[in-house]
Amino acid sequence: MALHRFFAIGRVPDEGALPLSADDVHHARDVLRLEPGDEIVLAHSGAACRVRLTAVGDVLSGAQVGEVTAPALPRVTLAQGLPKGDKLDMIVRQATELGVARIVPFAAERSVVRLDAAKAVSRADRWRRIAEEAAKQSQRTEVPEVLVPVASADLARALAGSAIIVCWEEATDAPGIAEALETLGVRDATPAPDVAIVIGPEGGLSRAEVDALRAAGAVTASLGGTVLRTETAGVVAPALLLHELGGLGARP
Repeated sequence: MALHRFFAIGRVPDEGALPLSADDVHHARDVLRLEPGDEIVLAHSGAACRVRLTAVGDVLSGAQVGEVTAPALPRVTLAQGLPKGDKLDMIVRQATELGVARIVPFAAERSVVRLDAAKAVSRADRWRRIAEEAAKQSQRTEVPEVLVPVASADLARALAGSAIIVCWEEATDAPGIAEALETLGVRDATPAPDVAIVIGPEGGLSRAEVDALRAAGAVTASLGGTVLRTETAGVVAPALLLHELGGLGARP
């Protein structure tokens, strides 16, 4: 059985008090009922190590007993138009399991959901907690970055530095994900680039939004011959992208 995994809030010492949040200490001590001698995995800054606990109390103490290796993942950003209800909770959870590095929610012209500044921050905090739990479950060494939702007018700026693929159902002649990567010239690039994939909300993206992203260097792509719900596309698109970049589906 896989060891319980936690994300450290600082550098993990060779021995001594472990840098864990109060919530994680409570979970380890009172929910999991871990005891001295038990081993856990601590991840920090993309690396992970096994730690044998030496004390369990108001803080957890332990000693490193080995490294934990994990395959390097392509750096993929999911830009997701705000959907209705709690659909983004599921998208964040499953995108994290797939290996997405960053999630950028955005308020599209056709998004039904409208968040004021306070609600946007609150939702982002919730999505970050969901991402952390999913990262623990899926044995990742880092938690995806989840941004506070941005306006669609600011999306290109938020994705600056990334090669951008826009999944747009109205682009009937658009290529698939693999061909889009070829067009961008990043499919076999070394070092691997950050590639962002953009998914609209339930009503899709407007032509003006797509044109603005194209002006920033984006290309459009198709996910196939069927029309997917936004919560389906938000998982399928990064999965296809990760696969094409050598992540999902690759030999461990």
